[in-house]
Amino acid sequence: MFANRLLAAACLCLALAAITTSAHAGDKALAESLFRAGRQLMEAGKTEEACKKFAASNAQDPSPGTLLNLAACNEKLGRTATAWANFKEAATMAHDRGRSEQQTAAEEGAARLEPGLSKLQINAPDERPEGFKVTRGETELSEGSFGVPLAVDPGDHEIEASAPGHAPWKTTVSIGRSKDQRTVTIPALRKLPEAAAPPPGAEGGDARMDTATSGTDNKTLGYVLAGVGGAALIGGGIFGILAQKQASDAQDDPSLCPDKKCTPAGRDEIDAAESKALISTIGVGVGVAAIGAGVVLILTSGDANKASKGPQVAPLVARRGGGLSLSGSF
Repeated sequence: MFANRLLAAACLCLALAAITTSAHAGDKALAESLFRAGRQLMEAGKTEEACKKFAASNAQDPSPGTLLNLAACNEKLGRTATAWANFKEAATMAHDRGRSEQQTAAEEGAARLEPGLSKLQINAPDERPEGFKVTRGETELSEGSFGVPLAVDPGDHEIEASAPGHAPWKTTVSIGRSKDQRTVTIPALRKLPEAAAPPPGAEGGDARMDTATSGTDNKTLGYVLAGVGGAALIGGGIFGILAQKQASDAQDDPSLCPDKKCTPAGRDEIDAAESKALISTIGVGVGVAAIGAGVVLILTSGDANKASKGPQVAPLVARRGGGLSLSGSF
């Protein structure tokens, strides 16, 4: 069992780097295809389907132009709050990328919609149990949003409050199309009777099973991990060199970054280089972690007592990188 878990963890880490590489390579092409499909659907009057294509395109490759089309699409469907949020996001993104015309169009769209927005204020009880949460439809609200009028789309909204060990509370509120102001006050949640704890050893209780792994298996797995780590290090190094070269070439190209001020095309080249740098970071992190785990397994494979403690290797994935975590007694 331990052997299967260890091999699965190593394979997962390599798969993460491979998936990241292919995703970055195909994101922009896929985003462009989805965007064009959205434009065709809009021209055909299929607004709902067009909105889905624009949203999917923006998820693959965020762009102020895509957000402007998504905002227009949502506005046409009467989703004024969503369209307003799209315009605001497009304005910020266009400003950051130096696209003044798109920024102006987005700011004008947001300013046009803002006076007519309908708003919903949700008041939470003063005493809230641990794990208390409130959802509006599929959106979980943060504590900072309680007691604040928030822009919402017209229509019915289901509000639900819940907490572990308490009876949930739910209501539905209808929001008008323009300048509607509604308030929902959530009452204190009713506490449920505590269930009797199951006796020790009862079915469904916590069961633990230690699995001994032979020293030979550990040593073999250690060599496998070390090899995997070496491959990941090499791959990470290659991507690092490519990233540095691509960024340097873009910055030195007067057609892309004249006077070190990059055009949109130059910014795209820099973004692509940063994507390669991220892949490099993941590869190096996975490589170092895998080699470290492999060395530990090789060095401890001769101790049967330590092996029986069951060293555990698990994938470690973060926003800006990945690796392995190794736990146990050595």
